[in-house]
Amino acid sequence: MRLPRVLTPRLIAVAVGLLFALAIVEVGLRFRAAGEHRYMASDPLLHHRLKPNLRTRVSGVEFNTNSLGLREREITRPKPAGVFRVLMLGDSFTEGAGLPVEATVAKRVESALNGHGCRTTVEVLNAGVASYSPILEYLQLKHLGLALQPDLVVLNFDMTDVHDDWVRTAVARLDADGLPVAVPGDRRLEAALLIPLVWKPAVFRFLDPIERGMNRLVAYQELRRSGIGQNLLGPLRLTPERAAILGLEGDPQYDLEAITRDQDSPKLRAAWRLTERYIAATNRMARGHGAAFALVVYPHAQQVAADASPEGRRRHALGPGLFGSTRPFDILVELGRREGFPVLNLLALFRARERPNDPLFRADDIHHTRAGARVFAEGVVDGLDRLELVPCRRPIR
Repeated sequence: MRLPRVLTPRLIAVAVGLLFALAIVEVGLRFRAAGEHRYMASDPLLHHRLKPNLRTRVSGVEFNTNSLGLREREITRPKPAGVFRVLMLGDSFTEGAGLPVEATVAKRVESALNGHGCRTTVEVLNAGVASYSPILEYLQLKHLGLALQPDLVVLNFDMTDVHDDWVRTAVARLDADGLPVAVPGDRRLEAALLIPLVWKPAVFRFLDPIERGMNRLVAYQELRRSGIGQNLLGPLRLTPERAAILGLEGDPQYDLEAITRDQDSPKLRAAWRLTERYIAATNRMARGHGAAFALVVYPHAQQVAADASPEGRRRHALGPGLFGSTRPFDILVELGRREGFPVLNLLALFRARERPNDPLFRADDIHHTRAGARVFAEGVVDGLDRLELVPCRRPIR
């Protein structure tokens, strides 16, 4: 049935009016001030950073930062004579939120490397920031770390780093060599990348490009986050079951722990190439400024024991069982061989030291307990000693 001619202009006017209203809502939502994080600040260069001169508590534990926004004491510049300075880069496992400062990996390493009659003082500076990955650690070294005159740069690689680099690269400004110039914090674009597509039968997959476009709209993102949106279109948080249904296991865009699964794909290989590029460039930068470089790779709970961190792994869409593949460790060891830097692989050490009555990982999230941080630090110290990367090797015990 044809609509009366008089209704057609009215319908067009209503449609245009609705589109205009949606556009106004979208613009308003984009300019709406984002809620401020308790101890993080957005950064146009480094995506995000710890707030400087902070005095707060995280998970009930004192959490302070210095004037540079590092979980550190104030750092003497220029570096005093007789000081060997180690700059430790990493994410939340290095930052150590929830642990007293003396129990963090950096301070445990510092304590172990001092105090046995050596005339050289070793400083280990904790530059760890939650959710950092090699793309940000490259920029952090370039714009902050080099000014601290490190003698050794240690990059602690985390099993979520490849996922994080994939997402951050999509919002980064890159130079002609594919290296980051800046990684501004763009929550809208990052959310668009992270919202999983709604499950649909194969016959309707032609709608996926339209949905990806909708994912970029703040108004649609707000709908997807709402209770109504999640009831209608599915939850945003991936569980092991939902990741399997949506076919996202091993996808570095959505799967935080993609590299820990024994899977391979063109997309995963492309993601690995990004991370390898940033690590290699960080090594070259450190060595170009007279500092040695070492990469440390440590496992997550599912790579250590079948039942470690049950709730923590579920929050990362991982089921129970031992994820026994050594693929990520092998890839990084090979990268070190190609680029000429040492790789400290802590997988065997963690597997040997896991005890049911003294777990290395918290039950309710993926991070280390005090025991886990202690094992992490011991592995770093033993590796640095063995490779003679620090002065005054410890006496044999």
